[in-house]
Amino acid sequence: MVVVDIDPQCNATDSFGLNRDELLADGHFTVADAYLGKRGLSNILIDFGERFKGRLFVVPGHRGLSTVPQRLESELHVSISKEEAGDLDADELRSEHRHRLKATIEELIGRVDFILIDTPPDLGFLMTSALIAADYFIIPVFPSGYDLKGLETLMKTAEKVQTRLNPKLRLLGVVLGNLDSTARLDTDIQAMLRAKFGEERVFRTMISRSVKHREAPVYGKTIFEHAPGQAASNQFADLAGEIISRLAAPGRTVKRETHA
Repeated sequence: MVVVDIDPQCNATDSFGLNRDELLADGHFTVADAYLGKRGLSNILIDFGERFKGRLFVVPGHRGLSTVPQRLESELHVSISKEEAGDLDADELRSEHRHRLKATIEELIGRVDFILIDTPPDLGFLMTSALIAADYFIIPVFPSGYDLKGLETLMKTAEKVQTRLNPKLRLLGVVLGNLDSTARLDTDIQAMLRAKFGEERVFRTMISRSVKHREAPVYGKTIFEHAPGQAASNQFADLAGEIISRLAAPGRTVKRETHA
């Protein structure tokens, strides 16, 4: 499995205990280099060796990812000013920029079982590029009115990407996290999600609020390393099993998915 971190906050990268500053100081490439057309993902992968028995790789994020759209747009304007591209080529070049993540992910197809793209919370260029590259997307929801409002906007964006750019894109499911089973609001939001998406679209497994989840990234460990056999890690194992079962349903094939 490969985790591709395209969130400028780089939480996925940090959660494995990787030091981003040290990676850059050592000349290691990041996913920003894939967007800027300098390297393919196979040249950026970090192999953890025996830590995960050779089964997990990470494409590290970069705090400067939020500037990638502006940098690509600047390159476009420079090309136009040098008459290397005309105004009529601009839309085609912008489309190529949005498809760069998909293009570089293609080189991993057949070499790994799953590619998980961890996305930023906003619905800009990075999120769009991930939805173009993905076969399926998963929506994590916290019990909050703000999350529910953002959910509507995300679904509209996904529908536009599916219609215009990636007809294979499908919603795999919605997962409720940071759950407090004793709170009435959390119970109400569960019911609202099931009413909106249907029982089959909301994952049965929910992730409860736990101090173990907050501790794990502090120590640079996954929840399975930090709290093996405990409820905090068992819930994620159950969720992973449910995801695999959905992907294994008849007629479904998967190359990559987005954790939106």
